[in-house]
Amino acid sequence: MTWEYIAGFFDGEGSLTNNGKGYRVTISQTNKEVLENILEYSGVGNIFKNKKRQVHWKESWVFYVAKQKDVYLFLKKISPFLIVKSKQINKFLPIIIKKVKEIDQKKLNRKKRIKKAKNLRKKGLTYRQIGKKMNVDFGYARRLILDIK
Repeated sequence: MTWEYIAGFFDGEGSLTNNGKGYRVTISQTNKEVLENILEYSGVGNIFKNKKRQVHWKESWVFYVAKQKDVYLFLKKISPFLIVKSKQINKFLPIIIKKVKEIDQKKLNRKKRIKKAKNLRKKGLTYRQIGKKMNVDFGYARRLILDIK
């Protein structure tokens, strides 16, 4: 298995779609073993079985990558070897990079809020007082302190 092989496979059978929240890489195939090899080699994604829509159709599976950081890493690895979908992927890579940075920033902001809320709680403030100080709902302040998403 090589990135060149995966790129060729993606060129022929794969797609990049936007589901509104982010991008998703998919490769459909009737040979599950090939997808398992791609999954193992790439170290990202999942495989699920497609539901047959016609009785006479072969069973098929879909390899997919949905986590934005993994989508970016996967596309970055195959992009130098793409032919058919090269322009499409190169067009969307900067958008995906921006999305990954936004996600990382949100995680960082949440960690900062958790730290601040926990420090206020250690000072003896109630959830309501913490909520007022942080300008959030007291239930959200509680979830921050308990680290519940």
